[in-house]
Amino acid sequence: MREVVDMLKDYNLDLQAVCQRMYRAPTIRERERWHAIWLLAQGWLEKEVAEELDRDPHTIGEWLSHLDREGPLGLAFEHTGGSPPTSTIASKIS
Repeated sequence: MREVVDMLKDYNLDLQAVCQRMYRAPTIRERERWHAIWLLAQGWLEKEVAEELDRDPHTIGEWLSHLDREGPLGLAFEHTGGSPPTSTIASKIS
């Protein structure tokens, strides 16, 4: 797989831009994905990032693959399944 820094360059991103995306991510899960990319771009190994974030190394590799194939949109979190957010339930009851 290509180097993370090279992937980021393809999307006009550098470490500072990744850090901004990490802190401005709309969900905790998306923030975690950007955090992983930020660590990888600094030279951490997938195994080290997985240990730091308490994730499976395969998961970190999947996030990296999504970034490589889809760019930043590949790291977006989409809620699938489960209960709808509380605000949606409240609006239906009113």
